[in-house]
Amino acid sequence: MVINKTMNKDHFLRLLESKGTNRIQVNNILSAVCIGVLSFLLFSNIRINPWVVGQLSIAVPLLITSSLAYAKVCYRHQEAKYWDMFGWLTHSVGYVMILNSITIYIYEQSESRVAWLFVIMVVILFIFYSFLDIILKRKRLVEKVLKLLFYLLLLLAGSIMPILLKLI
Repeated sequence: MVINKTMNKDHFLRLLESKGTNRIQVNNILSAVCIGVLSFLLFSNIRINPWVVGQLSIAVPLLITSSLAYAKVCYRHQEAKYWDMFGWLTHSVGYVMILNSITIYIYEQSESRVAWLFVIMVVILFIFYSFLDIILKRKRLVEKVLKLLFYLLLLLAGSIMPILLKLI
């Protein structure tokens, strides 16, 4: 987030705090969902793939760390861009691990077509989201393409390739 000529410092600081607070809420909800799903899966008699348990488990500390980073965005204004980047990175990896876990779980429940439909929908939404962001502000092109490629690489490594290579 950069201060532009029309934005005063107080407004910029309120935006930083709002951004941090909103992202913390999202991360906390996702963490709670992961913990709930893990608890259900681990205490049920359902056979769970280690890829599902592993990715859901690792997503929790990533999302919590992202919340901690975004908390620093709220009050360490001089360092905000670094904490924002770290918060985005840990959130993104945790978020995609949740999507990968869902894909693998659906696939393992003998619903391979539904799993592939889920992956295709996720990819289409990632592409559309990035495309819309680029259309709205052309200067975001490189950033959004790199972020999209990062998300797609995580999907490929965490669910698509393990399924195709029969690692799960």
